[in-house]
Amino acid sequence: MTPFLVAVMGVSAPTAVGTDLTFATITKLTGSFQHFRQRSVNLEIAVFLGMGSIPAGLLGVGTLEWIKGSFDPERVESIMIAIIASTLVLVGVSLIYREYFMPKRKESPKPGTWDGKSRMSRKRRAYTVLFGALGGYLVGLTSIGSGSVMAVILLLLYPIAPAVIVGTDITHAMVLSFVVGIAHMTQGNVDFALAGTLLLGSIPGVLIGSRMAPWIPGKPLKLLLATMLIFVGARLLLGG
Repeated sequence: MTPFLVAVMGVSAPTAVGTDLTFATITKLTGSFQHFRQRSVNLEIAVFLGMGSIPAGLLGVGTLEWIKGSFDPERVESIMIAIIASTLVLVGVSLIYREYFMPKRKESPKPGTWDGKSRMSRKRRAYTVLFGALGGYLVGLTSIGSGSVMAVILLLLYPIAPAVIVGTDITHAMVLSFVVGIAHMTQGNVDFALAGTLLLGSIPGVLIGSRMAPWIPGKPLKLLLATMLIFVGARLLLGG
């Protein structure tokens, strides 16, 4: 939503980030509840992602405030748009790599490897916290990642079903967006009227989407999403 607010609606980048996170908290709350009812949430992964992402997300908010305090508004806008656009391109390329170039997993995991259903090892938990911190920092700084970077990480590195990836990602993102969104509110980065307007059409869409997720062909949808992310990111980088 942040790229749309910046590129189409002309909202300043810091306000777009804070408003997007406030808006995302409520929409993801609705979606996470639906996925939890459908048993498509891996709570262990969500908890350990949050252990890394929440502190890092707050650090991302601090970084944004440092940028705002160190540069004039025009320069802040330019820096933030470049960061947001680069993140979009990275996410889009990662999705395409995952679908078309990443070696396919074997049907049955090797002996001793995690099967995606049992409890994670200490090493995998530590990696999960680290991955959460990476995605959380991007969320705090750009608002992008709670529904894209984290999903790519789960797709790349965790042998769980697509529907569980979606549910786990949304559930974790809801908590992360809530905490980081409050931090942005305290810094005056939220347009509440705009967030309310966005919510009018979003909640029905999330409800419908969460029910349709298990039935929609994944590969064409991911390719379309990746192409859109790269296009929007490149357009922002080129200033068009």
